[in-house]
Amino acid sequence: MAYNYEYPRPSATLDAVVLRTPQLGFPEILLIKRGNKPFVGHWALPGGFMEMEEKPLIGAARELEEETGLYDLPLKPLFACGEPGRDPRGRTITVVFGCLVRDTAVAPKGGDDAAEAAWFPLRNPPDMAFDHRRVLAQIEQNLLWQATTSIIGRDVFHDLASAKDIQRLHQNITGETRPDFIEICEQRGFLKCRDGICQYTLPSPAGPDWQPLVW
Repeated sequence: MAYNYEYPRPSATLDAVVLRTPQLGFPEILLIKRGNKPFVGHWALPGGFMEMEEKPLIGAARELEEETGLYDLPLKPLFACGEPGRDPRGRTITVVFGCLVRDTAVAPKGGDDAAEAAWFPLRNPPDMAFDHRRVLAQIEQNLLWQATTSIIGRDVFHDLASAKDIQRLHQNITGETRPDFIEICEQRGFLKCRDGICQYTLPSPAGPDWQPLVW
């Protein structure tokens, strides 16, 4: 049943942040080159308008697959952006979803209205459409904060990994070498390790929620 409202109705869009973890260095981000107006030829996050009858997570996954060919990635909600003027087409609010994956797990290919899809250093992206440069800065800040104060990599390693791999991931992000890192994570209840193999022990949220610890 259709309803008429007396209030303005902004458009809703969905964006997907897919980060991959190289063997060395800070994570890289997946971007698409826009093939349609506005910002033709500019790089952007994979994403688009949410359809009327779909859930936000489903829509983000759909847009990601249509524009990059990637699917079945562990997307989780991160935050929303709604600054007036961020989209020249009109008042638009976007929900940003994200995931962190291994570098060997993904091979993107541009599709739908995306002319290309490629990986870029998160800390050195190209010229971006909309407010996506600011979104990337927020992603970098959140990732660094979590790697410094908690633990990341559950989706990368599927709950089980060597202590060496977990420590390398954190070191690549924070730039810090901490020989006692794994021991501290065990003391805080983040990991349970035996013979150099560690299991993530923090409870994994069931389904999409709005908790920040998603990497």
